[in-house]
Amino acid sequence: MDEKDKDGLGKYDDYKERAEGEAANDDPRALFQQVTHVALCISYDLIDKIRWWEKETLKLSDEEIEKRIAHMASSLESLRAAYLQFSDVDF
Repeated sequence: MDEKDKDGLGKYDDYKERAEGEAANDDPRALFQQVTHVALCISYDLIDKIRWWEKETLKLSDEEIEKRIAHMASSLESLRAAYLQFSDVDF
């Protein structure tokens, strides 16, 4: 398995190429399924990265941990905004 197969961002790149190329005329169900699959892969990757970040950060000194709080708080705001944007969709 190559690096692109391992992460959601690689799958996102593949999706973008497909969506912008000839495959844009493909079955909408297949394209939607691919988009949701990519979104899930990126979400799982993000969960893994957050867990790793927490585990590694908690090994640091209090001063080093304090330096990372702003980044985590900013990321949380971005996640909250993305969640609200997605969950507020009403078809």
